Amino acid sequence: MCMEIYLIRHTKPLVEKGICYGQSDIDVRNTFDIEAEKLIQWLPQELDILYSSPLLRCIKLSEKIQESFINKPKIIHDKRLIEMNFGDWELKKWDELDRKLSEQWIENILVQPTPNGESFYDLNLRVTHFINDILNKKIKKAGVVTHAGVIRCFISRFKNISLIETLKLTIDFASLTILRSDSVK
Repeated sequence: MCMEIYLIRHTKPLVEKGICYGQSDIDVRNTFDIEAEKLIQWLPQELDILYSSPLLRCIKLSEKIQESFINKPKIIHDKRLIEMNFGDWELKKWDELDRKLSEQWIENILVQPTPNGESFYDLNLRVTHFINDILNKKIKKAGVVTHAGVIRCFISRFKNISLIETLKLTIDFASLTILRSDSVK
């Protein structure tokens, strides 16, 4: 059975531009309702299930999406859908980080974790476990409310694109990416 997966990135977070905020649990901006309503129009009329990162910016959007359906899909919060952990860099300004450390991280972004955080490979490993789990379920249409890093991992797996290439992709806030399980290798 082919599954359609609707990857939904959360709306704009209530955080100052230039701040590192992977797993920090921050709220959404006051533009939330407008962004969410626009996004909901792109979704199919029904979803069998709705998975969500347990961070507030995703919880709010998954609940808003659920409300929009006549047959309300069950929401399952899954920690594997949380954004990359930036460790000691969480909620710090990017331009105030140790320059040498941040340059080393950028040069080795796939394998080098941030101080007390994760590497992109770490993120990809947990997302891959999530993908494998849902592909074994009999689901036709699944929504996944999550973060840009997680969406990149899905795209890498489904489109057979290297992780490093996915970093070149723009994944906007309140955006939708649709993938089909029959494209997975």
